[in-house]
Amino acid sequence: MNTRNGDNMKKYEIVFVDIDDTLNPSNQNVSQYTKEVMRKLKEKQIKVVVNTGRSARYAIEKSLEAGLSEYTISSNGAEVYNYHERKEIFSKPIEAKDIKDIYEYCITHNMTIILNSLEKRFINIKDYKYNNEPAIYFESIDEIIENNKINQLVILSSNYDRMLVLPNLFKEKFPSLKVVHSSLGLIEEKRVKNKEYYHDLVLENTAKSSGIVELLDYLNIDSEKAIAIGNGYDDICMCDVVGTSVAMENANQVLKETATYITDSSENDGVAKILEKLCLTDE
Repeated sequence: MNTRNGDNMKKYEIVFVDIDDTLNPSNQNVSQYTKEVMRKLKEKQIKVVVNTGRSARYAIEKSLEAGLSEYTISSNGAEVYNYHERKEIFSKPIEAKDIKDIYEYCITHNMTIILNSLEKRFINIKDYKYNNEPAIYFESIDEIIENNKINQLVILSSNYDRMLVLPNLFKEKFPSLKVVHSSLGLIEEKRVKNKEYYHDLVLENTAKSSGIVELLDYLNIDSEKAIAIGNGYDDICMCDVVGTSVAMENANQVLKETATYITDSSENDGVAKILEKLCLTDE
């Protein structure tokens, strides 16, 4: 376990943790060791909050599985939720017109579109599961946007060249939106045979970091008493809004160079190990 700024103990109050390849390897269960560490953190009244690009529903499932706090940040910071009270703390819904125009673009170019709202997930393809998350098939986009606040769009396609240019194209067509995260192959411009690529779209000025700021303000917790742990490019922004940041051993190099600490990989319970060291080890 590598460190940059020493191992001095702080009194932490909250931890923000990514799910895939951080809390657990992608689409796998949380380990018993990690669950036990989370139980000990809860006993010390340290809140652990899932902060993910996935849907609120999936974030809640993982939070319950790992025994974390009642709060989740989902859809790359577009949703902050207390699922015990079913209370929306913060959300940034996308305008109906933009959703409809993007949906029509996807239909024209044979692309899949997923729409995330709090505890609901919609998709335009029957019997399709992306990242093992169930979604509600829809035929009428008008009905969806009339009855739901949509906070994130996920666009999927195996057309590498179209997906590569889509962020710049959408930046011109939809200036209020941004591509907040994408497939690694698109970020690093590495074509993979038979690969389905994705882009996550949210409102401008939305990211995992903005979700953290909203929840810290809501709970009145100083950012210096917060830890953020991640592995992806969309986790880099979290380093700027917490006192202590952690990169997984399997993280990208930029995050490793930015974070305060580097812990073990998700396969080797890196989250549990660093939180034991920072929060549960008395000097």
